Amino acid sequence: MTSGNIRMGPGPDEVLDALKRAIDEDPALRHKPAEEISKELARNGYLEEEPDPVLVAEMVEGIEDEDATAQPDELPEEANPT
Repeated sequence: MTSGNIRMGPGPDEVLDALKRAIDEDPALRHKPAEEISKELARNGYLEEEPDPVLVAEMVEGIEDEDATAQPDELPEEANPT
């Protein structure tokens, strides 16, 4: 038997958007356990319900990887004396 109205929580895009907004406001959030981050996203109004902590952990890791690769390795063209 199946139900047409099964809701499994917020989707990845929704979680990622909420997580980015929450981390912008509280950078220390990324160092908390995923379960706590999930609760805070719902409690602080970023999401209507708690997301899956496993999904949150993956998203936090992805944001950290994204931040690490976004570091500038080169000087801007006008500062480059070539």
